[in-house]
Formats: sequence, C-alpha cells, structure tokens
Amino acid sequence: MPDAIVTHHHDGYRSGVGRFNELLADRLGVPLLGLGELGRPMSCPLLSFKVRELPREGVDAVAAAISAGHWEWDVFLHDWAGLPLEEQIVSGARVVHCGNDEIRAQVEHLNPSHDTLWSPGLILDERLYRPSEIEIFSFGMAHKVQTEHFRRLRELLDASCRSYAVYVSAANHEMASLRDSSIVFEEMHEIFPGSLYFLGNLSDVAVYNHLRQATFFAAFFEHGVRANNGSVSAAMERGAVTITNLDEHSPREYVHMDNLLDIAQLDTLPSDSLALKQISVRAMETQGERSWSKLIDRLR
Repeated sequence: MPDAIVTHHHDGYRSGVGRFNELLADRLGVPLLGLGELGRPMSCPLLSFKVRELPREGVDAVAAAISAGHWEWDVFLHDWAGLPLEEQIVSGARVVHCGNDEIRAQVEHLNPSHDTLWSPGLILDERLYRPSEIEIFSFGMAHKVQTEHFRRLRELLDASCRSYAVYVSAANHEMASLRDSSIVFEEMHEIFPGSLYFLGNLSDVAVYNHLRQATFFAAFFEHGVRANNGSVSAAMERGAVTITNLDEHSPREYVHMDNLLDIAQLDTLPSDSLALKQISVRAMETQGERSWSKLIDRLR
C-alpha cells in the first residue's frame, strides 16, 4: 500500500483532484504531501496529480525526486497529455492506476503493470436544507475575519427563539478565488455548528436568488461598511434586509432601522413583516441613488 499521497493542490475547494486526494489519504490513513515535501521519508508514495497543471518548479521537483531513486512510486492518472514527465512517471512506476479506460488505452504500452480504477463521489455533506423561520445569507470574502460580529448575530438568533439557518458563499463572482474558503468555513462552522451551510463559490444568478429568498443578508467589515463595499450594495439594491456594522466613515445614507440594521445597535432581531418590508423598500430607494447610471453621470 502507498505510504503517502503526493498532490499538487492541498486545498480541496480549488480542485476535484485535490478533494479526491484528501479523501483518499484520509481513508488510507497516510499523509497527504505537497510537491514541496518530496524529500520527506517514504518508501512508496502514490503520485496523484495532473502533470499538465504543474508549474515549472513543480515539474522540476517531481523529475528530480523520481530520478534520485530514493523510493519507488505508484501513480494515479487523472488525465493524460503525453508530456515527457508523464511518460517518465508512468514508465518507472511500480503500478499505474488509470482513472478511466481512455487513459489506460493511451498508456498501456508504457508499463505492463496497470489497471483501470475510478473516482467515487466527492460529496460528504449530505444534510438536507432544514426549513427555518430565519434564513441568513452572506457572500464575499470580507467577513472571514469578522467573527465577533457573527458571534453577536448568533446571540441575537438564539434569543429570537426561532429556527434559523446560515448560508455562506465564499465569493461573489463566478471566477473569484477560493483560496480562503476552508478558513471561512472553519471559522463560521465554529460559530454556527449544525446550522451552517457552506455554498462554495456561487454564480451571480445563484447569489441573486439567495438574496431574494433570505430573511437577512449579513456582511461585516474590519471597521465598518464603506460606500465601495459591493456586496452590501448588491444586497440593498435587491431589497435584502442587510445586517452590517456602521462607523463614522460609513455612508451617511446608511441608517439603522431605516434602510439597514447595525449589529451594534440591535438588541433583538426585528420580526414584524411590515417593518422588514419597509427596510427593504428603503434599501432599494437608497441604492437607487447609488446606481451604475448615477456613477457614470458623475464620471462624465
């Protein structure tokens, strides 16, 4: 059995192969190593990465490690591009595990010790969304270090004696980076154990629908919300009742209990549907004066 899994992505949120390797290492009970750890003591690691995705320094590191002859290796091929390093890895491997039959057909002439395997499903969290009286939605990366405000929000939610669920997206655009996703999830899960649903990186249309459906949108900042915080602008434009934090540099138009909610001034979460509707309407009116067309007019 391999005594280590070698991967090029340590973050399973960034890559399906990375996620596969995390789960594989956990189930085998062996360490998951990055390319920078190839010098660690091991006798037969499983090389499990896409060579075509490696940076130049990664290619050099792998080539040097297998040429040094300090250990044997197995390989799991997730795809095949016919690159020189791929051929070197496959030809010298103890066993070549092919992710599918197409890959096997491309490499079988390079090493007689090969088989065809597969990838099981990578979904572990199988909780159904719980129907809740209060739904909190948050997106964007600004909230990842503002845990004290989310802890206060948790206190207000608990005090409401109503069921609640918290939905968190890592970023607000389809191509945004997910490098901090695991940090966000760990921090938020510690605050909302059992009631947090991490949504990963949502498209604009998914964010829009969550904003329309949520009871509250929550986003907190190091000092206070600013005029150029796009996540809050997007939420208020769509009429989401926004919970955030205000300070002396927040827009003067942002007024607690008028067009948004300031976490520092909340003793209880408002529940009256008419009051929430009024805040929603005032949020849209406020952001109507801060629209793209108004901005273009100012810049002309």
